[in-house]
Amino acid sequence: MREYRFDVVRVVCMTYLVACFHLYGYIYPQEQMTIIYPACVAIAHASLGLFTFVSGYLLGKKYCFGQYGNVVVWTFYKKRILRIVPLFVASSILLWLIDFNNADATWNGLLCISPFVNPKPMTLYYIPVILWCYLITPLISRHELRWRVTGCLFLFALLLIARFLFPSIDNRFVFNVFFYFVGVISASCFDWKFNTSYGTTIKTLAVVVFVLLMGVSIYYSFIFRPSYQMAVGAAGVFVILFICEGVARLLFDNLNHRQNGLRLLVCRLINVVSYASMSSYMFHRFFYWGAERIWNPTDTSVKWLYMVGLVFPVIIALSYMIQKLYDKSVAIKFKKNNLP
Repeated sequence: MREYRFDVVRVVCMTYLVACFHLYGYIYPQEQMTIIYPACVAIAHASLGLFTFVSGYLLGKKYCFGQYGNVVVWTFYKKRILRIVPLFVASSILLWLIDFNNADATWNGLLCISPFVNPKPMTLYYIPVILWCYLITPLISRHELRWRVTGCLFLFALLLIARFLFPSIDNRFVFNVFFYFVGVISASCFDWKFNTSYGTTIKTLAVVVFVLLMGVSIYYSFIFRPSYQMAVGAAGVFVILFICEGVARLLFDNLNHRQNGLRLLVCRLINVVSYASMSSYMFHRFFYWGAERIWNPTDTSVKWLYMVGLVFPVIIALSYMIQKLYDKSVAIKFKKNNLP
């Protein structure tokens, strides 16, 4: 059964990252700071953390390895590699060609060593992170919950020790691996749906706590900015998840063709944007670069309108086409290699 609530998650997180947070640097090229910018960074951490959590949750639900599993490890690796690596390579080359990332950062990203050494590629730093999560999935996605918990605790303890010994290890790597582990573990014991009468209360309290933490983050941002942003980001992962789950229930529960046409249109749009989300994340920097060469208005309001109102929808459309064409080629490869 399709997890529509995770379509909503992908749409919300990707839209925030691509059409708001990353766009900030194009609107304010001199890195002009505002009072809300630290909170924006925290929400960006939350968005990527939620992406990682959802990946861990879905893979933990779908795949089980070990004695009671029915998945061949190499088959899992081949599917993961085919799904993401060729697009990642193409995006890395494009961002190097437009001088967004330098050669050293690009190579570190392509070799997937960027979570551990400097320099790290901008934007695409997340792709090696998720690839490392895929690599360790067969070690932790086991039939018995105790083995999942034990494996995740052991690996995370090793990661913390390594982070202490080698400061070049990216804090964002530790942050996202943690939420991947939470996703894999919770896949075997939770469905992350609040169907009880207390669901609304829990979500409301979560939002209130998130707002309070965001306020603290803004107030102390220029003194302890990184730690507060990470803390708010961690809280924000589940706040965004609960909100998206509520939105998905309103939109998708009991969905049928007799319902409101506008609602059906919104649901279809969510499915399209969700499908294009990974390609949008990987290629949007290149599309923004191209858009600025076509027209680069100096007025801030006009540029916001241009980028969000025109360029962002074009990015979604082109990313959807890229993903569709690529998935067709991958399907052919799967068929030729008899991959499930």
